[in-house]
Amino acid sequence: MRGSLKIFTWFGIPVFVHWSFGLIFLYILWHAYSNGLSPVDTVWLAGLFMAIFGCVLLHEYGHALAARRYGVRTRDIVLMPIGGMARLERMPEKPWQEFVVAIAGPMVNVVIVIVMVIAITTFTHPEQLEVLRTAILSEANGEPFEETGIQIPKLLQYSINFTISNLILAIFNMIPAFPMDGGRVLRALLSMRIGRARATRIASWIGQGFALLFAAWGLYSGNFMLALLGFFVIYAARSENDMVQTESVLGRFKARDLVRPQFTRMQSNDWMMNAIETLHHGLERNFMVFDVQGMLVGMLEESDIFAAQRKPDVTSEVSKYMQKVEVVQLEESLLFVHHLIRQRGNGIIGVANAEHELVGVIDEAGLSYFLKSRQL
Repeated sequence: MRGSLKIFTWFGIPVFVHWSFGLIFLYILWHAYSNGLSPVDTVWLAGLFMAIFGCVLLHEYGHALAARRYGVRTRDIVLMPIGGMARLERMPEKPWQEFVVAIAGPMVNVVIVIVMVIAITTFTHPEQLEVLRTAILSEANGEPFEETGIQIPKLLQYSINFTISNLILAIFNMIPAFPMDGGRVLRALLSMRIGRARATRIASWIGQGFALLFAAWGLYSGNFMLALLGFFVIYAARSENDMVQTESVLGRFKARDLVRPQFTRMQSNDWMMNAIETLHHGLERNFMVFDVQGMLVGMLEESDIFAAQRKPDVTSEVSKYMQKVEVVQLEESLLFVHHLIRQRGNGIIGVANAEHELVGVIDEAGLSYFLKSRQL
């Protein structure tokens, strides 16, 4: 992700920290100053935040490793002030698999809570446990807590706050605000009955409803982090819904439904000046490149042509700037074609028949028009 710094790789998955993560430390300093915390207490607070984000990272690894079990690769994990994000190449399409991947993250936090509760009850003095129990009950009932004179160690306070934070993470993530974990669990359960596309639409509506509540409450209470999260969920829910609806339509068509048999051919030994003039005087933006024997050897994209024009490097051969070309069969799903063009960044791909003869091309412009024509 742009603006992120790689810090390490674990289980083959690179972990990045977004530049905005530094805002956490500014918040810690502001909170410490506003509440008159001592330097020691500020260090404890910073340690608590870092431990919580360590759990956020483990939460994201829960998603990533569960997805790996179903053959889904994780590009990377990015830590931001509002949490973490495991960027999976895709979500499993089988509802049960998506359910497992979605719930794996919160379950990591639940396991941490269980371990911490066992550790606290095992290693804490009974008198201190009784004081903590009394304090919690008094706060829950709105009653004043009477001091007992028994000191609660910093480490114990730290452990309790750490445990409560993980419990909050687990509960908050299970709110059915798609595309948060709870929303994905909801989508998976709905998909078992009404199909993925319709389930995504319903989960997206519910998610945006919750997100509006987050944003409104955040603005009203002055919790701008919650408001920011609300706006992020609205954007993400709409984006993923659009993507799933697009995939639902494309899955019903083949490459033969979009292939364009007439296209401009570039020769690998042509000068780049020829490519520049062809680009400027035609409607095509990406081109297939052939060798002198007429064999397809690559593709030349609009960005490659502009790169040669800027240098300028107009007398070099096209072969210097061409890239590897992808070729699919006529019966290949348009969903895979969409993946090649939109996710892998291929400006143009070739389409071949059963005899592996090139019969046409599909480019980004043609795919975009195809989608618009179906009002997606």
